[in-house]
Amino acid sequence: MTMELSARQGNSNRPFGSWADDLAVAFVQLEPRRVADLPFRGAIVRQDANPIRVSRVTATKHRVLRLRSHIARSTDDLCFINLQLEGVGRYLQRGHVQICAPGDMALVDTTEPFEIANTHDFRLFCFAVPRHLVPSCLLGSPRLSLTATEMGRALSRTLVAYADLCLTSPFSSEIPALGGSHIVDLISQIPSTLEQVSSESIKVPVLLSMMIDHIDRHIVDPDLSAVALARQFHCSERYVHKLFSTTEQTVGEHINARRIQLCTRNLLDPGVRKTISEIAYAAGFRDISYFNHLFKRSLGMAPREFRRSMSATNT
Repeated sequence: MTMELSARQGNSNRPFGSWADDLAVAFVQLEPRRVADLPFRGAIVRQDANPIRVSRVTATKHRVLRLRSHIARSTDDLCFINLQLEGVGRYLQRGHVQICAPGDMALVDTTEPFEIANTHDFRLFCFAVPRHLVPSCLLGSPRLSLTATEMGRALSRTLVAYADLCLTSPFSSEIPALGGSHIVDLISQIPSTLEQVSSESIKVPVLLSMMIDHIDRHIVDPDLSAVALARQFHCSERYVHKLFSTTEQTVGEHINARRIQLCTRNLLDPGVRKTISEIAYAAGFRDISYFNHLFKRSLGMAPREFRRSMSATNT
């Protein structure tokens, strides 16, 4: 059946209104917590699509915890596989952190404690899948970076289409059940999609592999560029660009993506006590405005907001 739930901020004793009860009805028992002292709004649309449940969640920034006390009272044996549509999610389970950007997926096992923090207003699809239907390799490697390959991006778009179809079709039709079955089949293909990342790197020319390795080892060098690579590997700049054209990224895009990853790790690390400018300069950026633009485009929020919101999830 189709279920629609919505909640707004209640009184000071119940800042999330009915949201905790709504989460329990739609998913499993979870404890919502604030990441900012702002009015809360949340909505869930859920459709039973045997053998799974498909939900769309739209809400303002907050985090939810699955506690051991919840698990002790539960008989659920589910995994939640979330497909981020807007915002950036931070998932923590078994000491493993997953950062989920739009188009990517993340997995949590409801039989163990976890935390999901969305530190920006967000929208996502949640697939509640019986644990025995989840490929075992995904349970051990729950970060599903579909946007890393063209095949993964296509798979992400297809899952979005099936989820929309399930939620907009009447329950009396056969479409939700068929859609749910196809979603399970597509999820089973995720491991091979993730393997494509390593298989694609094997297929690239040896010289390109050497260049990528050089970039990883010298990423903090602000002079790193196609010109520098051409000089290092005794070839033309044009040939460097030709090699990188097979990776779906330009040389500059590849370098910037690696630098943003380095900055993200440092912003997440409470032991790194540097200013955002210091972190950006240390990663090889020369222009702070350009760094801020790239960071926001990549993670959906400014570096300062990202650091502040991620710090709030740990307090």
